[in-house]
Amino acid sequence: MAGNRPSRQELIRLRRRAGFVGRRGEIAAFRDNFARAVEDPAHQFLFHVRGQAGVGKTSLVRQFEETAREQGAPTAYVDEAVHGVPEAMAAISGQLAAQGHPLKVFDKLLATYRERRHEAEAAAVAAEGAPGPADQDDPQGPPPHPAA
Repeated sequence: MAGNRPSRQELIRLRRRAGFVGRRGEIAAFRDNFARAVEDPAHQFLFHVRGQAGVGKTSLVRQFEETAREQGAPTAYVDEAVHGVPEAMAAISGQLAAQGHPLKVFDKLLATYRERRHEAEAAAVAAEGAPGPADQDDPQGPPPHPAA
């Protein structure tokens, strides 16, 4: 009999979902979208969630995420805690990889981008600190840096 009982995790998930109030239309539209063929003009590729602070945007997106996973779709989520496009893309890649959908080519390109960016930043710092040809002849040395 104990084998038929839902797990604690399943009970928590069911209660959380039952406690979600409102937005049933949005959730139904999101769920129904999985039944549409990609070629169907009514198929949506993007669901944009916006609104004032505290209206439940994050909760709605979490409901979307759970619905998508139930349908077997990979999901990824980033918020304002992620700063910059490369960091957001890396977070998405990591989340997809954890779900069995690694982006190996992207990860290699991102590693190359980060290496080249580091090299460019290091070269810029080195060039900023190195005396130029005109400064070598000046007995007083290079002029002060504007930020100093």
